[in-house]
Amino acid sequence: MHFTLTSLVALALAPVATLAALSCDEASRFGRLTVTPTTLKPGDAFTVHVDLTCAAQLGYLPTYMDYYVEVLSNNNGHEAPILLARRTYKPSGSKQAPSDTFSTKLPEWYYFTGAQYSVVFVNSFAQPGPKNNSVIMTGGISAAINVTGISS
Repeated sequence: MHFTLTSLVALALAPVATLAALSCDEASRFGRLTVTPTTLKPGDAFTVHVDLTCAAQLGYLPTYMDYYVEVLSNNNGHEAPILLARRTYKPSGSKQAPSDTFSTKLPEWYYFTGAQYSVVFVNSFAQPGPKNNSVIMTGGISAAINVTGISS
């Protein structure tokens, strides 16, 4: 058998990439979302952060990123998603973990007492098709928030 140096390096690095991907649970394949603080009233400022390390390791690095406030369960039919931000992913080029962070305010809107609100991150990522034509696919994750100060 004849191995080249490139083949040996690839063989040596394959377990490292596999181990890194194995440390990512299924739920974090599109990112890990945090919202701070989680108790908000309309008009309050908050910070949204999504860690994209696992998304990058598993091949789901976003092209586009959308953030919404949504009622994911027991929606009464009048609680449409509220767009917080639409962003294009721009890799930093540094050795820092891929991520996206921004601050915004909870929109002044009609919120319902008893509804369970979440900030939802939608990761739109390109995947090669059978003839190498890219197709944009989506996956999402959410983080619960508590909306207070509702006048209903």
